[in-house]
Amino acid sequence: MDPGMDTFPANLQAAGVEPFWGVKVEGGALAYTTPETMDAPRRLQATRSIDADGLHLSGEERGQPFRLDVRHGPCSDGMSDTAYPFSVSWLLEGKTAKGCAFDPASPPPPQ
Repeated sequence: MDPGMDTFPANLQAAGVEPFWGVKVEGGALAYTTPETMDAPRRLQATRSIDADGLHLSGEERGQPFRLDVRHGPCSDGMSDTAYPFSVSWLLEGKTAKGCAFDPASPPPPQ
């Protein structure tokens, strides 16, 4: 295992607003949802890598690249006072969305 892999949890919950979206990360398996697809997440298989910029989960679906970049650092979703430990960038179908993430095993305390 890469020595940096333990600085990021295997499981993450990422989300963004405007538009609302979420990505549940379990190892290399991603489940992408929007308010319209909560009951039927889009399942993607990603390759995990870590470098000086953070954790990257990337892959391709139907010839289209996708990528979730996760960085250590405080993040605000802009809608609550919750302080998240990770900021994320989500690229799918040529569109990039920004958001925050946390380890579901130790969620941030409500403010």
